[in-house]
Amino acid sequence: MIRLYLVRHAADEDRDGIRRLRRRARRRFRRMAQAFADMEEPVELICAGRKSHVRETAWLLARSLGREDVVEMEELSSRARAAALLRSLSRRGSGLEGIVLVGNGRQLQELLRALGIGKREVQLRKGSIVRVDVDALPQPRACIPRFRVRPSTAEPDDLFVGIRRAS
Repeated sequence: MIRLYLVRHAADEDRDGIRRLRRRARRRFRRMAQAFADMEEPVELICAGRKSHVRETAWLLARSLGREDVVEMEELSSRARAAALLRSLSRRGSGLEGIVLVGNGRQLQELLRALGIGKREVQLRKGSIVRVDVDALPQPRACIPRFRVRPSTAEPDDLFVGIRRAS
């Protein structure tokens, strides 16, 4: 099984034409990222979209995990398709156990739908982390939602809703 950690960027605002994380959102996400790091989940690759607020969220998580690398991926943009993202992950993450994907809500929700998980089953709020296990990349046949860490509590919530057939 491959562990995918889907991270929706923290709350942001437009400052002088540049999207930046809000101070409060940055503080809350740092606390949540540290709680995630304390869980000692295996993370071998951190991927982020190219937008500034998405990269900023990814770097906050990377620092909490003691990592110094974040890979930018065009496939984590809101216009990219989930199938293209899964193909790119299979090339970059072959043989890895834990992959973090930091992106926007639209892209991550589309990925969840491609994995057979409905929007109402797993809510992905800004600044939250969701773990989903998949059996294979780039064409998973089954996936299992495991937990969500929300920035408001920084505690994991059980998300197990059963095994889902990926489409």
